[in-house]
Order: sequence, then C-alpha cells, then structure tokens
Amino acid sequence: MYFLLHPFPATAPGQGGQRQYRGENRPRRTQCGARGVSNWAVISLGHRFRGDDGVGPYVLDRLRPYIEPAVPCIESGGDLMNLLEMWRDRCVCLVDAVDASDLEIGAIVRCDGLSASVLPSHCTSSSHGFSLKEALDLGRLVQAMPLRLDIYGICGGHFAISAGLSAAVQATADIVAQEILALINTHNGGAPCTSTR
Repeated sequence: MYFLLHPFPATAPGQGGQRQYRGENRPRRTQCGARGVSNWAVISLGHRFRGDDGVGPYVLDRLRPYIEPAVPCIESGGDLMNLLEMWRDRCVCLVDAVDASDLEIGAIVRCDGLSASVLPSHCTSSSHGFSLKEALDLGRLVQAMPLRLDIYGICGGHFAISAGLSAAVQATADIVAQEILALINTHNGGAPCTSTR
C-alpha cells in the first residue's frame, strides 16, 4: 500500500523548512515495515487554537485524507498517560511546536525520540503540562515505549490564543507532512510512489 507523496503545494525557496539535525539525532532504522502500515501512527501535540502551537494538529489535518484509516492520525489532548498508550509498541511520527531560540521561526528540528540526549534542550513542549523527555522517561519506567519515534519539532514564535499559524510555520508544516508520507511509504513495501487518489 502506498500513499500520495506530493499532495501539498511546493514551498517556495526560502520559505520555512530549514532542517536541523543535532549531533546523532538522525532517526535510527527499525523493523517497522515488517508489520505493515497498521503498526504506524502519526501523533500531534499542541493546542490547535493557540497560534503556532497548533502546527501539530494542522499537519494531521493535511495527512488524514491520504493515510487514514490505514494509519491513524491522533491528536493528543495533553494527557501524559494517554500519550503513552497511543504510542506503545507503535512506529510513531510525532509533530509538535518547539521553542528553540537559536533557530528561525519555521525551522525543523528532527529528532530520534528514542535517543534521550536530544530532548531536554531541543524538543521541549511549548505549552503542555509535560515535556517529551518526561513522557519518554515515564514510558521507559512503565514499559510503554514506541518501537520507533520520529519527532518533527517545528520552531514557532507566536502562541496567542485564537491566533492562526504564522506563514513560515504553515509552509514548514506542509513540508513535514510530505516527509511523513515519504517515510511511511519507504518503510512499507518499497520506494514511495503516487496513488490514484
């Protein structure tokens, strides 16, 4: 099964999408493809009505028409224990707004979520009651870990209630949606291709 690889408009040069890898943070390869797409999920954190914090839910909205119901798109409500159940024994792409003062608004910080060394400084949740590091620490403690966790942190700058996404963040969100489609396709049967959908 394959999903449409380029359903979203291309981003003009210089608009968002600056990709950052920190240290050894490139995602590790796993055997996620062996179980098919049913073992994958895309999870978002963030509040959809709080400016750039809504980038995770926005990415889910872009993906749903192309990958559901084969791959569930799950909008986390900020409950830590529910998040652990959502990602337990799954191959997960997680999207969240992050606050990284050394990067431009709209930059992407892509992290291997199973490498704990990157999380305290580069993948701290922008508005939730817990950080991703805390979620992973608890997940290890209670044995509720994903098989694979690709974190797409999109740097935001405006988090006012009822505000929309900034232009740079929205442009980057479309790039991230394309990357997630390509990742799922690549790990589930071969090189990405387009569907007739």
